[in-house]
Formats: sequence, C-alpha cells, structure tokens
Amino acid sequence: MKSSTRGIEAKASKKKRFFSRHDIECTVMISPAIIGFFVFTLYPIIWAVSKSFNYYTGVDSQTMFVGLENFVNIFTRSTGYWTALGNSFLFTLGKLPIELPLALCLALIVSKKHRGFKAARVGLYFPTIISVTVVGLVFTNLFSYSGYINTILQKLGLISAPIDYFAHKGSALMILIIASVWQTFGINTIYFMVALANVPEEVYESAKLDGAGTFVTLFKITLPLIAPVLATILLLAINGSLQTGDIVLNLTNGAPGGQTEVATTFLLKKIVPGFASTSANIGEGCAAAIINACVYSGVALIYSKLSSKVVKYY
Repeated sequence: MKSSTRGIEAKASKKKRFFSRHDIECTVMISPAIIGFFVFTLYPIIWAVSKSFNYYTGVDSQTMFVGLENFVNIFTRSTGYWTALGNSFLFTLGKLPIELPLALCLALIVSKKHRGFKAARVGLYFPTIISVTVVGLVFTNLFSYSGYINTILQKLGLISAPIDYFAHKGSALMILIIASVWQTFGINTIYFMVALANVPEEVYESAKLDGAGTFVTLFKITLPLIAPVLATILLLAINGSLQTGDIVLNLTNGAPGGQTEVATTFLLKKIVPGFASTSANIGEGCAAAIINACVYSGVALIYSKLSSKVVKYY
C-alpha cells in the first residue's frame, strides 16, 4: 500500500515539476522566437521550395508545374545570376582584407586605458547605426561626377578633368567596398575589443619581461589567444558580406549596366514585389534563392572545417 502511494506521489511530483512556474515562464519568453522562426524562416523556406518547381508570376490561376525547368534555366541560360554571384564573392574578397585588419588595429588602440578612448569607441561604432540610405547618399555625393572627391583632386592638380567613377565596374565596385567598410567596421571593432579584453594582462607583462616586441606579441600571443573568437568574427563577416545588397541598391543599383549587381539584389529583382516586374517568373527566382543558399552553406562548411584546424593548431 505504501509503495503504491509513493508511486502516485512520485508521478504527481513529476507532473508538478514539468508544469512548474519556471517552465511556463521560460516557454513564454522563448515563444516569440519560436513563433518567429516558424512564421518568418521555416514557412518562407517551404514556400520558396514549393514555388521553385512551378512557373509562377504571382497569379495563382497562371501557376504551372514545370519540375526542374527553373533550375535548368539558371544553370544553362541565366548568366545574370552567375555574374551577380561572382560579384558577391569579388565584393567579399575585396572588403574583408581591408575591414578586418582595420577593425583589429583600431581595437588594439582603443582597448588601451587612456582618456578620450571611450569617446573614440562611440565614434567608431557610430557609422554602424546610420541608415544605409544616408550612407548611399553620402558616398554618392562624394564620388559623383561633380562630387567632393573630384573637386579636391582637381584643386590639388592630380586630375585635369572629373572622373565618372560609376561608369566603370572596377571603380564602382571599389566605392561599394569603401562604403560598406565604413559602415560595418565599427561592429567588428567591438567584437575584437571583447576578445582582447579576455586576454590576461599577465601574459603581456611576461612577454614584455622576456623582451618580446610589438609584432612578436601580436602574432605569438594576441592572435593565438583570440583565435576562436577571430574564427567566429571572420565567419560572420563572410556571411554578412556575401549577403550584402542594401548598400548596392542605394549606391549603384547595379550600375553600370548591371555590372555591380550582386546575388542579393538579383534575387530581390526576381522575387520581391516592387522590385520584380509583374511578368517575372518568381519560381525561377525561388530556384535561384535555393541555389544561392546551397552555395553559401557550402562556403560556411568549408570555412568551418578550415577554421577548426587553425583553432586546434593554436
């Protein structure tokens, strides 16, 4: 009798623990994120996958199942997508070698405990919170045909006539890189500052006593100790750069002649109402989005494999 009573009490206590107030509070707190995942992530993915096998212009009555035709068209006919994807990689390869070393150097400087550096930290982060529309307007005025850069260069006698920077792919892409670096280096500086704050000061003191110079300390102590965080920062930077599209829309909109179109802007003009034409095959845009996701996932997997080896080495 006693054993059965204990069993009932144990079951009751388990149920009580399962539906405790703490569990309910936690469920309520994470429910917005879970609901947001299903509504804004999972459902759009399922929708895009389903539409990628159809000819779809936004009118349900005209929807027609085409199988893999949309994917075949992208691989065989749609040169615009592959050009845009190549520009995304060019943009990333041009941006990261500038942005990350710059962010690290600035983090090393402002991490030192000197007066005025607190204000400098705020100033470094300030471009990150500026609207991308404002950033596009600023750099358009700077590099336009009659902008400030041409005016200054002419006054210095470095050029005899204004240069149309947006008329050539190379110069237009470089302006996009400069604008994007200016807008986003602040957040990477903050990340590096957090990583540097976790390096014990005693390590630097020991290195100084052993006669280690600035470069030896940087490459033999600082970088190895922040290697795990550096790997994460680099992954975030690669992912963010590959998915850049807003700065392109606001600064060049693909000019000249679509030569600075990137994968994100290409997809926007294929799928999103207001950007895509009313007769655009949204199904082909969805297929391109799926291919894009697979390519970026492959980049992330390759990077994860390589970075894990580097982190283990250090």
